[in-house]
Amino acid sequence: MNNGLEKFTDLENKVYRTIELFKAVKLQKESLEKEVVKVKSQLDQTQAENERLKQEAVELRKERELVKGKVENILKNLDSLAP
Repeated sequence: MNNGLEKFTDLENKVYRTIELFKAVKLQKESLEKEVVKVKSQLDQTQAENERLKQEAVELRKERELVKGKVENILKNLDSLAP
């Protein structure tokens, strides 16, 4: 009879350890899910910032070309004044 009780106690201990492992895994899973949400949000923000910077770069290139054209015109006009 004692042997049966020992086996049951061993089984009971294993069940409790398994429950504790599942609890720990569940907490880790919840933590990782929160981290995934946070990282996705950061990724969205980074992508939005990247898109904004791309647009700004395009606008700056256009502005540079405009200024370059104006400077070239000024230089041409200055050259025409030279004897």
